Amino acid sequence: MDERYSVLMSVYQKEKPAYLQAALRSMLEQTWPPDEIVLVCDGPLTEALDQVIEGYLPQLVVVRLPENRGLGHALAEGLKHCKNELIARMDTDDLSVRERCAWQIAYLREHPEVDVLSGTLAEFKGDHLDVGAAKEHILSYKKVPAADQDIRSYIRYRNPVNHPCVMFKKTNVLAVGGYQPCHLFEDYDLWARMYLAHYTFANLTETLLYMRVDEMHKRRGGLRYGGAVLSFQTKLYRYGVIGLPQYLAATSARILVSLLPDKVRKIVYSMSLRTIR
Repeated sequence: MDERYSVLMSVYQKEKPAYLQAALRSMLEQTWPPDEIVLVCDGPLTEALDQVIEGYLPQLVVVRLPENRGLGHALAEGLKHCKNELIARMDTDDLSVRERCAWQIAYLREHPEVDVLSGTLAEFKGDHLDVGAAKEHILSYKKVPAADQDIRSYIRYRNPVNHPCVMFKKTNVLAVGGYQPCHLFEDYDLWARMYLAHYTFANLTETLLYMRVDEMHKRRGGLRYGGAVLSFQTKLYRYGVIGLPQYLAATSARILVSLLPDKVRKIVYSMSLRTIR
């Protein structure tokens, strides 16, 4: 297995320059450093974001899109520019543990049959710019099943892969059509198609990444989010990932949660989907 890897990231104008800088630094300082970082600029950026990017040249492969098209489109475009078979995803406001990619490559070396590999992520709140500080403000952990068999059962109910810290094989992702437009569920849609194509999944139990979750419960509420849930659950049903009874039950429950008051939804989201610290 070629153990070189590319990092795939996407940034747009509303993101904070300090967060982008911290995210880039956390990948460049990996104990197993990347061969390249492909950064997609999803539409025009602010001057401050452009200054951060310029400060990291020529360490970045910068892909600029003329207009903001959303994460699915940006990642699909960025994937075309990744030269390595192994791709590590990274969001521009998160912090990767320094050993993250070394752990993932070591696992893939011993388990060459695995096509998609993520792990546990820690959710934290605040403007902290390094893992050491973020560790002091962990709200919860997002854990997913480790073994392929368990993942294949779990995917019918919830997203079985933590996208912000996933590493995958480019060839097999492209074989199922790569990233596609699927508002708010671009990654889950990709895993569903890979599941149907019988590719192999795994998740590490180690915490690989620290993810900012400030006000995330607010972003997962309202009619627009409920509409996205309905659209994606319908897609899972049409794929054949879920049956009609589960489609009706899961869609109703998720839309109901999206319409709850923010404070109530925050409690439901934390207790049902996360392991509290």
